[in-house]
Amino acid sequence: MRQKEGKNSKRKEVRAKCMEDILIYEERKEWTLLAIYCANEDGLSPAQLQKSLFLLGKNLPDAVGDNYYQFTPYGYGPFDQTIYFDAEQLSRDGLISINYTESRKWPKYFITSKGKEHGEKSLKQKTTKEVIAYLTAVIKWAQSLTFQELIRAIYHAFPKFKSNGVFQE
Repeated sequence: MRQKEGKNSKRKEVRAKCMEDILIYEERKEWTLLAIYCANEDGLSPAQLQKSLFLLGKNLPDAVGDNYYQFTPYGYGPFDQTIYFDAEQLSRDGLISINYTESRKWPKYFITSKGKEHGEKSLKQKTTKEVIAYLTAVIKWAQSLTFQELIRAIYHAFPKFKSNGVFQE
């Protein structure tokens, strides 16, 4: 009987951990959706998305919490691969579109009408107006720069993230 109780206890622990992981994933994914939502019809390139979310986490750590993206130095500055996984899932859910064109070597992320509706209802309730205003300002700044200018600005402000950089100034 004790052995059965032990197995049930272990199963409950595993289930609780799985539920916790799902909640963390859903919470984190919402930040990617919020960034793309704040970009409006201009959308975001992968670099703009990565760097905007990086700056949000660096400058408003209390707002994003402990389960936020974990950026590491990469070829073009701070990077977290899970942002792309989250964007792919958001695309499958119909909340964003990922558009490729022949004129660009990389995709561009856009909010869909379903994503915009979700953003207006759900996302704005989960964070403050100040966080949305900050993220919108960061995104507009990132969109105003060329790729090279954006990477240079991030390297200048956060030299630690240049350590694996392939970008030459």
